[in-house]
Amino acid sequence: MGIFGFFKRKNIKNQQNEINTISENIKSQVNNAYSDNNQNEIKVSKKELPKKEYPILVQETSFSRKFEEKNAFFEYINFKVAGTSHYQSDIKKAIKLEADSIFFDEKYDGMTNKEILESTFDEPIFIHHNAIFSNCDLRLEEDNEYDPEAIAVYVNNFKVGHVPRKNFKEGKKYIYDLLKSDIRYPATASLYGGKYKINRDDTSIKMGETDYKIECQLVIKTEK
Repeated sequence: MGIFGFFKRKNIKNQQNEINTISENIKSQVNNAYSDNNQNEIKVSKKELPKKEYPILVQETSFSRKFEEKNAFFEYINFKVAGTSHYQSDIKKAIKLEADSIFFDEKYDGMTNKEILESTFDEPIFIHHNAIFSNCDLRLEEDNEYDPEAIAVYVNNFKVGHVPRKNFKEGKKYIYDLLKSDIRYPATASLYGGKYKINRDDTSIKMGETDYKIECQLVIKTEK
């Protein structure tokens, strides 16, 4: 082979070793760069991930709205009680039982006659506006001759009307199925109407009265 052949092979081997070394260095740099970029991307993603702001509306139907809170879901069903004109005397009896309630102690929105004259015009200020009753529950009324799926509304143990059928068919059916399955959820009743004061001419306060009306809200809570 000769001395020249030996040195020639040695030079080729050294060149291959250098090439392999350079190749490993490049691969290492590429891997490190990829790893750094990946970590940076993860850090940025975690940092820029938006926090949930509760409540979040997650579902809306013709009769209810469902919201997500931090630890649970809440579905709210609102309706105006039907037939209250037939139960005015019982509504007044239910109001009398609220004499010591904080929701009924501020009459006419806490406004004096002078304040009503100065800050309102042709706007009735009711004696109990949006006042919340202490107790409200819904009861099936299967012996009702007009509707076997009737649901009566009771306030302070006085019957004040029914869950409406008109424009609330799906909601009424939903509530009926819950009650039929013996599933109960908290219900609240708010009072509207009744005696009022009104400023019609900026000189004096007039008194008036309308029928009392009641609105209810049913709250269904589902744990996460």
